[in-house]
Amino acid sequence: MRMSAAKLVGALAIGGVLIGSTACGPVDSITGGGKKKTACKNIETELKSVASSGGSATGSAGAESTAQTFSDAAAKIRSEGQNAGGDVETAATAFAGDLDDTAATLRKLSSGNLSGGTPNFTQMQQHGEDLGKACGYTGFHIG
Repeated sequence: MRMSAAKLVGALAIGGVLIGSTACGPVDSITGGGKKKTACKNIETELKSVASSGGSATGSAGAESTAQTFSDAAAKIRSEGQNAGGDVETAATAFAGDLDDTAATLRKLSSGNLSGGTPNFTQMQQHGEDLGKACGYTGFHIG
């Protein structure tokens, strides 16, 4: 069975947003207080939601739907990062940018433009790891 380019990009990006942690780590009590802890929990919830819902539809409508899911997640992650401030904001903004880039690629693919390039998954993974460190996740991993 052959996978469409749009579905492949969506599947790769989803693999790039998985968080393997279940909670913010102890670093939060030292460095961030309640706003940071809440923001990190909300980011974690959003990423788990994206991972569980994205990439399941097929065809151009599926790619567009996945692109919108990524765009919405990027906006939420960026907003939560702003609520936390500091290193969480910096890392969340970078990771949200990666999600926006992935969404843009999926939109190009869904419209038949196969020359749209591919998102930088290595960069996305690094930004995800930076976000995990900023939130003080223990047992954090991407993909």
